[in-house]
Amino acid sequence: MKELLMKYRAAVIAIAAVLVLGGVWWYVQSANAPAFASVKVGTGNVVESLNESANVMTEQSAGVAFQEAGQIATVDVHEGSVVASGQVLAALDTSQLAASVQQASAAVTAAKAAAAAAQAKLDGLTSGTRPEQLLIDENTVSSSRSALLVAIGNAYSAADDAIENQTDNLFSNPKTNNPLFLVPTSNSQATNDIGSQRVAIGSALVKWYGNISASSTDATLLSSEADATLAEIDSYLNEISLAVNGATASVVLGPTELAADKAYVATARAEVEAAIGTDTADESALSGAKDALALAQAGSTSQDIEAQQAAVDQANAGVQQAEAVAASAQVALDHATLLAPFSGTVQGLTAEVGQVVAPGAPILTLVNQSGLKIEAYVPQTDIADMKTGDKAAVTLDAFGTGTTFPATVTTIDPGETMVNGSPAYLVTLHFTGMPSGVRDGMTGNVRIIEAEHDGVVEVPTNLVITNGSSTFVLVPQGSGTQQKPVVAGIQGNDGMTEIVSGIQAGDRIVNF
Repeated sequence: MKELLMKYRAAVIAIAAVLVLGGVWWYVQSANAPAFASVKVGTGNVVESLNESANVMTEQSAGVAFQEAGQIATVDVHEGSVVASGQVLAALDTSQLAASVQQASAAVTAAKAAAAAAQAKLDGLTSGTRPEQLLIDENTVSSSRSALLVAIGNAYSAADDAIENQTDNLFSNPKTNNPLFLVPTSNSQATNDIGSQRVAIGSALVKWYGNISASSTDATLLSSEADATLAEIDSYLNEISLAVNGATASVVLGPTELAADKAYVATARAEVEAAIGTDTADESALSGAKDALALAQAGSTSQDIEAQQAAVDQANAGVQQAEAVAASAQVALDHATLLAPFSGTVQGLTAEVGQVVAPGAPILTLVNQSGLKIEAYVPQTDIADMKTGDKAAVTLDAFGTGTTFPATVTTIDPGETMVNGSPAYLVTLHFTGMPSGVRDGMTGNVRIIEAEHDGVVEVPTNLVITNGSSTFVLVPQGSGTQQKPVVAGIQGNDGMTEIVSGIQAGDRIVNF
């Protein structure tokens, strides 16, 4: 807007200069001097402002989404519900998540028991081994072995569920020698690899189950087999996850089905990773218990004490790892309940009971209508003179140009934003008071007052002439005119310019 006014002013000055120079030439050439009209200089209120388009927005508005994948169990609000901060909006089915928390909690208990045993053994080494201590060590080894066998059985159940109940629905004929992966992918080799891995994992699960069922199988051998099989399944699920997350919805696989597939794969991976964490913790516990027993049986040496200290450190690290897994599982369970981040009104609700959702996909928008702000983008040519606290008048299309709302500039973004290919700065204003009837999304214009000088000498802008570095007005001089140097101040939007010095109120200047 300022650039337009500057161009207009330059054009007016150029025309005026031509007229004045023409008049001087005519005066020289003519026997009769021209008659110049003049106006009296007065005082007034000069206001420098700019006008920009603006939008009314709420202070808070956010899309709300679950942070975990899953199936919606409850929807506790409806379209238009007014909710308070922290209120429950919806919740996911937590059966699998709760099981993961229980499993992780058991792993923490086992890890702490192993750490306590390791510390007890270290204490025993430093004070000498007693028969009672040897019995305790033997019982610890036995209980740790039992806990590991239970963990291996639970790991098998988790792995079997992850394959058969969570991801086999992505195949045709998953339990045959020719399973067909149903998720469309541009990588045919990856599809073939996934099918081959499914066949291999099916055989591994059968062998694993047989060894678990055989009571004569050694816990160490079972543990090694569990580690290898879980690692194979984890790699397999990673391949499936890459394929599913890289797929796009199509006629063959709609968006709802694709979201469900992603949720199934995420659940399967969580189960297997939790099983790996538990199995690792119990293996560490058994290893520590065996080491402690061996040290107790061999007697205490400085090397034994150092080794047992290392075992204590390892056991304590196992506790930390198990606690981290448990904390992660608890966070996932907590995220299954969606809470309102702030007070507001529910809009755009799409959630339904039974719907499978992906993490980060908004199911509703929460809008806080208690506060409104105005946003406008100001070109870089106009931003230099603007500051917070500047007064403004807002007109909205819904009310017409005859209704204005007072506002104040509250913030000016320090960085520019490209608007229609030109740099501009986001300026935020707030209404003075809460105007009645104003709503989020209304459009209009804002007139921001950058400077206002009252009771100053003012003259029409078109009578102020700039020639290079000189600024002057023309004053009557006899039958002609004379240039009068002046210092101009702010330029008002009403066609008047402030004169700081050079002329005074009551003086007369040439009007052309």
